[in-house]
Amino acid sequence: MIHDPGDIALIRVLQDEGLFLTARPFHEAAQRLGWSVEEVLARSATLLERGVIRRFGAALTPRNAGFRHNAMVVWDVDDKKAEEAGSALSGHPRVSHCYIRPRFEGFPFNVYTMVHGSSREDLEAVIAELAERAGASRRKALHTLREFKKSSPVYFINYRAEPAGSTTA
Repeated sequence: MIHDPGDIALIRVLQDEGLFLTARPFHEAAQRLGWSVEEVLARSATLLERGVIRRFGAALTPRNAGFRHNAMVVWDVDDKKAEEAGSALSGHPRVSHCYIRPRFEGFPFNVYTMVHGSSREDLEAVIAELAERAGASRRKALHTLREFKKSSPVYFINYRAEPAGSTTA
């Protein structure tokens, strides 16, 4: 649980724009917060150590990387082998998401992957390659027709804190 208003302010600034696309991204965060760069780096390191922030990284969307075709591929994998299949599928460079989910009546699939390709043919070839890894009895490719939203979660959106550096008596 995060209670420190300074930590919350830092998280809000870092998630607002992600890491700023500058040569010194933490300098921009420090400027916005009115802190030193050293404080931003120290607090960020502490949040990483505590597991509050998992990682810092660049997000390249599949479309911007040249992958114009994608599909949610659902796999019917023996429940005892689902973990193994999930690990094998998630290790493929064209798989961006991989989940084990419950089966539903009339929908017997338990492993879900998001697969990307540069063309429909390329995507189908990747799916065929993945089928060998999955050891699935059946699969279904649910091709994307239109994307409405793709974003990261936003935390502390309505949080009201004291200004950074202020104290309450």
